[in-house]
Amino acid sequence: MPLPHIAQSQVEDALRGVGVAEGDGLLVHAALQLLGQPVGGPEMYLHALLAVIGPEGTLAVPAFNFGFARGADYDPATTPSQGMGVFSELVRQHPDARRTTHPMQSLALLGARAEEMAALDTPSAFDDGSAFDRMLVHDFKLLLLGADVEAASILHYSEQRANVPYRHWKEFTARVLRDGGWQTCTYRMFVRDEKIDPKLVAKPIQVELEQRGQWRAQKVNFGEIAACTLHEYVAATDALLMTDPWVFVANR
Repeated sequence: MPLPHIAQSQVEDALRGVGVAEGDGLLVHAALQLLGQPVGGPEMYLHALLAVIGPEGTLAVPAFNFGFARGADYDPATTPSQGMGVFSELVRQHPDARRTTHPMQSLALLGARAEEMAALDTPSAFDDGSAFDRMLVHDFKLLLLGADVEAASILHYSEQRANVPYRHWKEFTARVLRDGGWQTCTYRMFVRDEKIDPKLVAKPIQVELEQRGQWRAQKVNFGEIAACTLHEYVAATDALLMTDPWVFVANR
């Protein structure tokens, strides 16, 4: 059976229903397929988001690509995101989009703070002073647009802060196009330990947020749009990791 159609006005109503407001900063993870057939194509979701947050808002999406870890060049303007979905690429390819320099865990950004945040350059994407860190400073919200909580990349921010035992630091060196030329650069990631091969399950974070009354969700056709503040998400995640650093590992 084909999915029902979904219009921009329906998406805007759902966004406001989960607390998205004018001027908000949003970290968006999207899996659009269950929300319906978008009237006007997938670009409709971007139009809806920009209409709700307005010109003072900022939209951020993960635009990850791990080719750099295998020695591939990274050009923030042209290197595609991989495995992040259609919506991530829509934002990345927007003519007004800006992108962070971290070659493996970048963000593509649109809106009032895009220029400021894209200029941040740290060895790890989740270091103090990074774009992910700055989103917390600016009280961004996490928005799951059809995606579930397992998709939320901000989990890595808490894992790094907690120095979880199933990850370790690894450095990667290749070329990055910046300041008008190719430069050989070294960046790092807090990677999964291959010997442990942890299988992560983030559902306990959503359960914790629901128990705290901080998780807002709207059913949309066969999917869901959900949101919380990044501060709420990080506080819940930090609390769980403090109780048990293996709490998200299913195969401990």
